[in-house]
Amino acid sequence: MSVGGAGIPRLQDLAYIEVALGNVARGATFEQVRRALVDRAAAVAREADTDGSYSARKWELTRSDTKKHVHNTVDVLKELMRLGWVEKHVLPSGPNSAYAHANSVFTLTPAGEEWSSLVASDRRAAYNALTGVLLSAHPQFEGFLRLLGARPDSGGAHLTIPLLRFSASEYRSNAAYLDDFVAFAAEAAAQGMLGWAATPEAIGEGVRSYVRRIEERARAREKELSRKQFATTCEEAMARLVFSVAGCPLDYISLELLRRWTRFLGLANFSYYAPGPSAMRLWSTALVTGSDTSVEIRRRVGKDVRRAALDTLWAVWREQRSDAAGGMYLPVWQLRAAVCWKQRISDDEFDLALREALAGKYPGLGLRIHLDQASMRGAPASTKPLIIPSASGLRRVFNVISVALEASAHPTPSITTEES
Repeated sequence: MSVGGAGIPRLQDLAYIEVALGNVARGATFEQVRRALVDRAAAVAREADTDGSYSARKWELTRSDTKKHVHNTVDVLKELMRLGWVEKHVLPSGPNSAYAHANSVFTLTPAGEEWSSLVASDRRAAYNALTGVLLSAHPQFEGFLRLLGARPDSGGAHLTIPLLRFSASEYRSNAAYLDDFVAFAAEAAAQGMLGWAATPEAIGEGVRSYVRRIEERARAREKELSRKQFATTCEEAMARLVFSVAGCPLDYISLELLRRWTRFLGLANFSYYAPGPSAMRLWSTALVTGSDTSVEIRRRVGKDVRRAALDTLWAVWREQRSDAAGGMYLPVWQLRAAVCWKQRISDDEFDLALREALAGKYPGLGLRIHLDQASMRGAPASTKPLIIPSASGLRRVFNVISVALEASAHPTPSITTEES
């Protein structure tokens, strides 16, 4: 979708809006805004670094290269103009013309000044207000929330996209995988309860025609899709089909961005690893009514919600353990996905519940929860680690968890952590 229209702008991080608008308010030039956005991206990368891979040198080079991060800067400034927070102004057409606009400055509108003041005084209220403006500016954003159950007129509480997991050893050809992928999706749709409906014929045609187009484009460039690329293409095809038949057409990049936006805003969550047949499951974690200045948001957060998640933890642990192949631990991300899906909450609420239990805030929980930094296997890219700061402020990453009932002689919960 073009960022010039009502489609979803290519903003990987919604906080870019806050960073860019704050710099515009201070009279920053285009180049200064670009550098500020690079600094934000570097801070996010540094915060997410759990294995020492963060490279300060890489970000220093990006910051000093005036052709880097230009598209991100243009996209966020275009969005601010679309939202009516920055006066219209000519922007670079690409990295090669950025030098001609390096010293350009921009002007906030009264609405932009109002949001700039709000985000400085009440960041949560500011992002709630941003949600309202985004709902008015981007119909796909509103449609996405509606399909996931976050709007008053939502017909369901989630959207499920069936995805057959790929195995190179099991599928010797792309054609064989595609046949099974289509059959798997059609069977899942026939069971209902996915938040959408389509005939087997429509599923087959939709997926196959998209895959065929991507293969033809690759061959036009004298390339062939790798096995992994082919599997990813099937996933993209299925996602596009589902949102199209559900009434909110989206390209796959827009879907990825909306997943990030709504998770960041505390409005929705998603997982590839919730219990059940292989699928991407998306669900709301809030109810959003109204739009623009009349928006109201009720998120499923708070101590009662977190206590309910911990109360669910034992039942989910037993279900997950019955499917596990021995051992006393499960990956944190696996248990988190199951609890969050069952309770329709965010990953952050689950993680906070564990941290609060560790601090003894839930007496009488009746569980012994053990966290360990050892790793059973690599965490999938779509999941995040559980990070709990130590008393000294050191950020510790816990990868595995075990849960047991507390002995009757010890009614208060016990959570232990262990470093390896």
